[in-house]
Amino acid sequence: MPRPRSAELAAVAARPRVRPDRRIGIIDVGSNTARCVAFEASTSGAVRAFYEVKESPRLGLGTGTGGRLSADAIARGIRAVDRFARTVRSLDLPRTVAVATSAVRDAPNGPEFVRQVARATGVALRVLSGTEEAQYAYLGVAGAWPLGDDLVSDLGGGSLQLAEVRAGRLRHSVSLPLGVLRLSQRFFEHDPPKRREVDAVRSRVRAALRSALAGFGPKSGRLFGVGGTVRALARAAIELQEYPVERVHGYPLWDRDLTALGELLGEMPSAKRRAVPGIGADRADVVGVGIVVLQELVRATGTGRIVVAGTGIREGLALEAIGAALPASAEELADRSVAAAAESFGVPGDHGREMTRTALGLFRALAPRGAWGSSEGLALRVAGGMHDAGVAIDLWHHAHHSAYLIQNYPIRGLDPREILLASMAARTHAGGDLPSAWKKGFLPILRPADVATARQLGILLEVAELAAAARPRFSLRGGGRTLTVAFSPPVDTPLPAHWEEKVRKPMEREFGVEVRFRAV
Repeated sequence: MPRPRSAELAAVAARPRVRPDRRIGIIDVGSNTARCVAFEASTSGAVRAFYEVKESPRLGLGTGTGGRLSADAIARGIRAVDRFARTVRSLDLPRTVAVATSAVRDAPNGPEFVRQVARATGVALRVLSGTEEAQYAYLGVAGAWPLGDDLVSDLGGGSLQLAEVRAGRLRHSVSLPLGVLRLSQRFFEHDPPKRREVDAVRSRVRAALRSALAGFGPKSGRLFGVGGTVRALARAAIELQEYPVERVHGYPLWDRDLTALGELLGEMPSAKRRAVPGIGADRADVVGVGIVVLQELVRATGTGRIVVAGTGIREGLALEAIGAALPASAEELADRSVAAAAESFGVPGDHGREMTRTALGLFRALAPRGAWGSSEGLALRVAGGMHDAGVAIDLWHHAHHSAYLIQNYPIRGLDPREILLASMAARTHAGGDLPSAWKKGFLPILRPADVATARQLGILLEVAELAAAARPRFSLRGGGRTLTVAFSPPVDTPLPAHWEEKVRKPMEREFGVEVRFRAV
């Protein structure tokens, strides 16, 4: 980015970050925990949580064989929703959607609970069916990943939802009474549980999954995991393995990880499990059952791992509320995220889009030489769109901050490796090298050649920034030895001084091509 744009960028700080008319509140009352999340909706069709508060009313605790909500559970639930109602009012959210799931759905006195909540708090809870719960879990995942023939699982306190996805669309779903709180109450009498109790849970889960999956089609390519239990286990695995990325979204939770966590936590009483990073007090007594359910799910589907989703039914509800077009391709999801980031940070998007078009044109011309594929192109697409986002923090070191924002802003459609490639490309687009700590620290995620690839992508951004105003067209000729740049000199925007030489040098140095220019 040319530095003398400070007058244009000085207005960034004065722009609003969250427009009040684009905010949506979601209240989600589950069997174990309840959450109130405030989302910012962008004009591009993306949502981003900017506030969240959690309570643990444990509505499913003490329900007994009849499934009735206890008086204590009802009182806890009302208190939690009342706090959420106060939060919604304090944030001045123009629209709020409130739902309840398995514990209220299955309880004979669930309708009475809904009436009491409405009288006490003014919040009208909508009780989701098992089919609706699976649908919103699917939407939450489809808003973050390009889906194909996949399986979305949502493990809660009272139930497990399985959503079969074919060609990106929800085909079939089932809701099973395999929630972690429900099973813990039924099978675990000791703390820590006895081996026979764990075996009884495993047998129950295995039989239920075998029956349910028999009604699905061919085995899915990926298994996505939604819900607090799978995220808690991912956080624990990340901490225990010192994984270089702390975000659970996109983390691959392997069968071996679940086995290791089962061995570690299985002998601990719940009081000690609370101290394990990621587990917390609200899941310490049920996480053991969660491990069993997820292990059996991974083995029954033959996927070997669960791709942990940081999104779920709350995001699904918010995406439905704004009418987001789903399913979507990785490129569409990435573009929506980049546009949303531009809105959030008040960064003009036209320059990023122009630069991205130019960089991708150069990428396509050079792709055969670099053995690049769709992943590298997706990373470059995000890096081009986000390369200026860091000016919202600091103009002169914007590349450093842009790299940080790519890693930490919710960019959808990319896996962890692609996010890191985009971040490193943005970091190097203004010159300089990557910190040595990055090269070493991210190796568990990156491939051996990825650091060099990221540097090359950064050079494509550097060249695109110099040449974008000329609307260049690139072609590789002479057996891949000559890069021809056909350009139209702009009328209203002067090109940088000596831009041809500044383009030629990095291309010849990094890619070993002769660069020829042709005005058209």
